Amino acid sequence: MKTIIIYKSKTGFTKKYAEIVADKVNATVADVKTISEKSLSDYDVIVYGSGVHAGMIGGLSKAKELFWNSKAKQFVVFATGATPNAANDTIEEIWKNNFSADELTNIPHFYMQSGLCYEKMPFFDKTLMKTLSKIMKKKKNKNENEEGFAKAIQSSYDISSEEYAQPLINYLVEENRRNVE
Repeated sequence: MKTIIIYKSKTGFTKKYAEIVADKVNATVADVKTISEKSLSDYDVIVYGSGVHAGMIGGLSKAKELFWNSKAKQFVVFATGATPNAANDTIEEIWKNNFSADELTNIPHFYMQSGLCYEKMPFFDKTLMKTLSKIMKKKKNKNENEEGFAKAIQSSYDISSEEYAQPLINYLVEENRRNVE
């Protein structure tokens, strides 16, 4: 199966993961800004990745539209963000915010914890995050998740790891194996 991994990345984390996955599954990788519906029709599988901002996966609507208008057979999505992989409830909310019930069943989706990069963040996003960080720092009686969140947004960090990409890599390898048989 011919696979392309397209990404939208503001701070570099999603691009990094797209490249890791593409390398492991022998896929083409491209910035969504360089893609057209016609160019996607050359692929069997389209994987789209983007960061999560305020619970929404950036550019997902456009990526869905590109897929539906292409001749590709399968659409897969991955999202990156500062939310810890263990925050299952938060990640489930992200999926519910971005997919219909039918899409949740039919579009394989994966989350990869990455980090924060204040240096590359757009001004508005940076201001919002710094304000949120100050609010969380002052909040009393934080629960465990809030405590972790408050620490996580204090400064830039990168905990991107091939380990976090492995479920998507395994899925794509298995799908390819299944289609070769």
